[in-house]
Amino acid sequence: MVFQNRSRVVVLCAIVAASALLFGCASWGDDTDDATAQQDDPERARYANLSTDGLKVDKADLSGNDEPDQWKYHDGDGNLVRVERDMNFDGDVNIWEYYENGELVEEEMAIDRGGEIDVVMFYEEGRVVRQLMASEFDGRFPIEKFYDSEERLLRVERDTSGDGQVDTWEYFEDGERDRIGWDTSGDGQPDTFDHY
Repeated sequence: MVFQNRSRVVVLCAIVAASALLFGCASWGDDTDDATAQQDDPERARYANLSTDGLKVDKADLSGNDEPDQWKYHDGDGNLVRVERDMNFDGDVNIWEYYENGELVEEEMAIDRGGEIDVVMFYEEGRVVRQLMASEFDGRFPIEKFYDSEERLLRVERDTSGDGQVDTWEYFEDGERDRIGWDTSGDGQPDTFDHY
C-alpha cells in the first residue's frame, strides 16, 4: 500500500510536470495548527467545502524551499480524511485526496493552473474505477472513463455536443479499443457502431 501511494504521487508529479511545471526534492515537517491550504473558491470539492473545522493538519515541505506544499488533515480520532498538495509549488493547492476508513476514495486535480478542477478519479480498494475529465478546462466533465478491477480501461463515454448527454462510447477489450458507438437519434443510447 505504501508503494502504491508513492507510485501515485510520482504519477501525479508527472502529470503536473507535463504542464510545464518543475519541482525539487522533499523534506518533511510537522505542524498541528488549524491553518488551511485551500484555495479561496475551488469550483469542486467533494463535500462542497474544504473546511478544516475540527481537523488537525500536518504540513510537509516537498520542494525544499521551507514553505509547506502538502497538508494532511486528520479528524479528532486521528483518521486521515483529506490531503492537499501544491505539486507545482506556486502557492495554490492543485491536488485534493479524500479518504474514508483510511482508504483513498477520490482525488481531484487542477492541472491547468486556473484553479478549476479538471480531473477527478474515483477509487475502490486502492484502484481507479472511474475518471472524469474536463476537455475545455471550464469546470464541466464531458469525458468519463471506466476501469476494471485491474485498472484496465473498459469504456470511455463522451458528451461531444456539450448538451450534458453522452453521445459517444468507446469500448475496450484487453486494453485495445474494440468498437465505438454513437447516439444518432438523441435517445441517450448508442445506435451506430464501428468495430476495430
